[in-house]
Amino acid sequence: MKNITVILLVILLIPLGSVYGQTLTVLYFKRPPYYDTVKNRAQGFLVIMTRQIFQKAGIKPVFIESSPSRIMHYIKDPQTKVCSIGWFKNKKREAFAKFSLPIYRNRPMVLLTTRSKQHLFERHNTIKDVFSDRSLILAKIDSFSYGVIIDTWINTYGTAIHGIASNQSLLPRLINRDRASYMLIAPEEISVMLQKANLDENLFVSISKPDIPPGNRRYIIFSKSVKDSLIERINQSILKLSIKNK
Repeated sequence: MKNITVILLVILLIPLGSVYGQTLTVLYFKRPPYYDTVKNRAQGFLVIMTRQIFQKAGIKPVFIESSPSRIMHYIKDPQTKVCSIGWFKNKKREAFAKFSLPIYRNRPMVLLTTRSKQHLFERHNTIKDVFSDRSLILAKIDSFSYGVIIDTWINTYGTAIHGIASNQSLLPRLINRDRASYMLIAPEEISVMLQKANLDENLFVSISKPDIPPGNRRYIIFSKSVKDSLIERINQSILKLSIKNK
């Protein structure tokens, strides 16, 4: 099945843009409630939003599920005409990709840990103090960005990290099994993620710190081969829909 998926992906990525001028491949990964696959169809509120944006712009989206690392591989390929939804923008990504206007802004992030570990975080007044504590291990997906400010702090303070390639629902399992101490997450993701992980939500607690920055904006990210004129049409659609939804 994986081989069939990869073959289909390769077939779709390159020819669609040339055969259908108004079609664009949209890569996504499973991260409910933003994006998911239900009955072989892309779902999630950012997927629905993207369909509306593309429809307004007169572009047909072709949604294909992939892993975050594979998505980044195709975005970095200047010969491949693709985009992906819901990514944060930072300097590193701007070097190899193009971005739309923001399509959504998260609520401020929280630390998620088990109630049994909660006391380990009460001694720290700020998230910077948490990052500096090498006894506390952050569970994260390697290719994820938490936005410029948080990414910079993680690198600056030498945060201890247990990284995995994909599948966010594995992160709370690492915490529950004492292989990590906490994860960073937007509050709107917690319930669905713990359900996917088959974990009791009552075992976990979310913790806020006063220096956690405002929620990150999410964008559509494009490979360099996507024309600026196409991105501008998408941006105009984003603006029109933003005005309509106010």
